[in-house]
Amino acid sequence: MKTKFKLLFLIIMVLFLGASNVNAENISFFGRAKSIIFKGENQNWLVVHQMFLIGTEIEYETKIKYNGNDAKLKNLPSLYYSITDKNGELAGTFSLKNSNVFQSERMECLGCTYLDKKKEITFIIGEGEDYEESLILKKE
Repeated sequence: MKTKFKLLFLIIMVLFLGASNVNAENISFFGRAKSIIFKGENQNWLVVHQMFLIGTEIEYETKIKYNGNDAKLKNLPSLYYSITDKNGELAGTFSLKNSNVFQSERMECLGCTYLDKKKEITFIIGEGEDYEESLILKKE
């Protein structure tokens, strides 16, 4: 009798778990989210930074949208950006010459820390240049 009850319970659990909705934040076998998104916006910028955990490797992609209307800024050959937390920094360059939106390719992040435990990170545009602005990106 106990065996039949256990089998019935197992079948019900499988059916229940199989029918449940899948969250956009999938969890890996190690209990960590397979991807995380940080987003921030102000009157000039919208920034979305996404990180992916693939096994033990980390990949990322960044979308930067300029909402402002500074013609001088749009004509700069490149702008430096950095994404920082207390433990490290990720940096790159982008240009607004062809479009108000920069979308990086998905890239492997060598030496990066997977930021799934962070609630917010700092995004700095133009650090050390004539133009500098920062945003706080919050984890979604």
